[in-house]
Amino acid sequence: MDGQDGVSRTYVDPSVLQTLRCELEPDAEYCTVFVNSYIQQLPRRLDRLRLAVETMDMDAAMDAVLSVKTSSMMVGAAYLSTLADELETILRHLETHPESQAERPHRHQLALLESMDACTDQTVAGLSAAAAA
Repeated sequence: MDGQDGVSRTYVDPSVLQTLRCELEPDAEYCTVFVNSYIQQLPRRLDRLRLAVETMDMDAAMDAVLSVKTSSMMVGAAYLSTLADELETILRHLETHPESQAERPHRHQLALLESMDACTDQTVAGLSAAAAA
């Protein structure tokens, strides 16, 4: 697996993991521990994000989306980080324009959450392969 799909989405950027390995020298094997921890925590992070968005808890949603975005950036989960960044932009807009908040989450927010869920398997597989390399 090259970490991409037919639409040329880069799910995993292996250069980020290589940089992390170099920064962790002489304990470069800790990179695998770090990636495995990310993989373990990812479902909980996404569940927390989904719940916060669905209940329109803006503080919790912002906390959760930043957690997904920054942790994804740190391990090279490029596409997931991009989706989280898009969702963060929407949430920031809603924070500054509370009059635009509906009682339910906007379709675009839900679509981003679905895309995040849909790319999880490819991201995990790409990260596992890159971390093992």
